[in-house]
Amino acid sequence: MREGSEHGEPPYRAIRRRDLLAGGAAAGVTTFAMSPLQAQQGRTIALLHLDPRPGEIELNKRLIEKAVLQAASLGARLIVTPELCLSGYGFRDRIGTAWIAEQQPALREWAAGLARRTNGACLVLGQPEAEGDALFNSMTVFAPDGSVAGRHRKIAVLRVGSESWSSPGDRPTVVDIPGIGRTGLFVCADMYSQRLVGETAALGCDLLLSSAAWAEGMHGPSGEWEAASRATQRPVVVCNRTGHDVLDFSGARSVAAVDGAIAFAHASAGNRIVTVDWTAASRTLSSWRTVGLDR
Repeated sequence: MREGSEHGEPPYRAIRRRDLLAGGAAAGVTTFAMSPLQAQQGRTIALLHLDPRPGEIELNKRLIEKAVLQAASLGARLIVTPELCLSGYGFRDRIGTAWIAEQQPALREWAAGLARRTNGACLVLGQPEAEGDALFNSMTVFAPDGSVAGRHRKIAVLRVGSESWSSPGDRPTVVDIPGIGRTGLFVCADMYSQRLVGETAALGCDLLLSSAAWAEGMHGPSGEWEAASRATQRPVVVCNRTGHDVLDFSGARSVAAVDGAIAFAHASAGNRIVTVDWTAASRTLSSWRTVGLDR
């Protein structure tokens, strides 16, 4: 979500040219090898268009587990949750923030174990994260073996309201995901910043991926995804959410934007799994489809 235009450009550390050229840790890049054969083969990406409840961690864990395992059974090799799916968006006013650091080791082990049960998929989990005294709105990439392959911390955080607990991240992030390619990561309104989109693309991307809790309405998405796909000439895939939290997300859309236009979109009042096929070699998306959660 973003609030009006008061963000301006986010206050992250400027990436130096040598960082962009090196593509190293200073620029938030994690790399793995992908063979030419892997690049030619299609891979299914699953977007978990879910209704997490604010502050109901155990309930949300069960919902995520159910959706992740069903997505894996559908052959997904990259499974993505919405922004703050583990906690719900407006969790702070219900359960505070002390639990984030206290429960982080156990929750990380739970997520790692879930990734290991996917039969070879990478899992992107939207969750609060603690480091020292700072708290972040993060998307964490878990490899199929449960290790943390990368993370992105939201940069364009709201200064007031439901996100005011969160410190901004300080760098663009690209993770090289097996079978998918070099993937630029964004949390929701991060894509509002043309500067951040440009610096992420400068690290070298095949795909831009966003976890979002971005409701329709006055401060809803207004062409940011299309603009990012046009500016970078790379597809943009967004996993949004549904349900009622501090905002009404029932009309929020999970989308794919290609060449400056929305190619696919989904909104629903209930929990759904959206899948789309991705071919890394040609950077193309196809066969957008949705399915309800198994009972």
